[in-house]
Amino acid sequence: MRRQRGAVFVYCLVVLAALVAVLAAVESTVRIDVRSATNRVQEIKARQACLSGVQRYIATIANDLKGGGATTSSGSSTSTISTTSGATTLQDDWAQLGSNGDENVIVGDCKVRMQVVDASSLINMSKLTTPWLNRLPLSQQQIDALNDYTTPGQTASADGGKDQYYNGLAFPYKPKLAPLDTLDELLQVRYFTASSIWQPNTNIVSTVTFAAGPNGQQPTLYELLTPYSYSPNVQPGPLGQQQPKINLTAPISAGTVNRLVGLGLSRVNVVRLQTAPNIRTLGAAAAVFPSIQDKRVILDSCTYSGATRISGLINLNTASQNVLSTVPGITPNLAQAIVNQQQTGFTKLSDVLNVPGFTGGALTQTIDSFCVESSTFIVRVIGFCGGTTVAMEATVDIINNVPRLTRLADVPFTDVIGRWNWNSTTSTDTTLKEAS
Repeated sequence: MRRQRGAVFVYCLVVLAALVAVLAAVESTVRIDVRSATNRVQEIKARQACLSGVQRYIATIANDLKGGGATTSSGSSTSTISTTSGATTLQDDWAQLGSNGDENVIVGDCKVRMQVVDASSLINMSKLTTPWLNRLPLSQQQIDALNDYTTPGQTASADGGKDQYYNGLAFPYKPKLAPLDTLDELLQVRYFTASSIWQPNTNIVSTVTFAAGPNGQQPTLYELLTPYSYSPNVQPGPLGQQQPKINLTAPISAGTVNRLVGLGLSRVNVVRLQTAPNIRTLGAAAAVFPSIQDKRVILDSCTYSGATRISGLINLNTASQNVLSTVPGITPNLAQAIVNQQQTGFTKLSDVLNVPGFTGGALTQTIDSFCVESSTFIVRVIGFCGGTTVAMEATVDIINNVPRLTRLADVPFTDVIGRWNWNSTTSTDTTLKEAS
């Protein structure tokens, strides 16, 4: 009997231990599920914080396009150069948003940091000619390979590669033979790696002396290039009221003559413009006239494109010294002089004539690479909620005076704050809603 009772006791202990183990497993599973659910909620809220940052920019630029300044969190209104001249400058409301990542905006239990970058402050990859590539932080192998990958033909450069190279890879593919649509596509080009895009290159052939960034490093391709940028092809004037530029590729009608004369060009010079041979660029057209006033009319009011927007122009108001220094024909002194004038802003393209040394060959060779107004912007945002962080990059296009979100993507970097050259901590906290 005692032996039977002992066996029952042991059996009960075994059953009890099993039940305890089951309960512990259930509790652990529930805890994990709760934690996972919390993380999912925090990720959703951090992502919504990012979207609120993008919407903050869209609301600001939409208000400017209507002719008013942005309304700050304190309720005050600010004015911009752009509302009167149409120019896109670093003094505008959009450029102040987020203080280049240095402002921490608190919304409930979430936070968001943001920065708006003028896409036209960067070099559009579709415009990269060989002379321009030679001024970028690239090796000769990378220059040859990128040229071969993006241009038609089957004759490879000495260090490049066409079909024969790419078809011989373990996972073969064909070169694009066209401009790249994203920066990530560089990873498909021979000799390009993630580090060569997002880290400073050391093996370069460029003779350009680049200015070191806040971290003391030389600029990366990520900081210099963009696959997508546009500027409006309009005359200077208040936003929403600008007139299209005069297209000189079309026959100059009597109406066009009257417009040019009304802008200050003499009828004699209009005829001279009509009869001058082989003029296809603003630089060449400006070179026809010795008068500074006539040059200003051409630069501000004329175009050699029938498009409403032009791709790939660099904004004199927002481009860094490093970007400007890569433009073929721009000397270090000119790049520095342009940056110095950004403090007051270029309200129209002809203001470049006020830059010391920007005459003669410099004007003729480079002016068709520049603009003073942009219509594509990159919004960089980081949302924080609990222990969750989400980084996103949005592209906003302004088409027919209406801002439109055209691209929204997660940023895959773990060190995104460093890659965007933001300070590790913010200096300003702005509470839009008290945390509950």
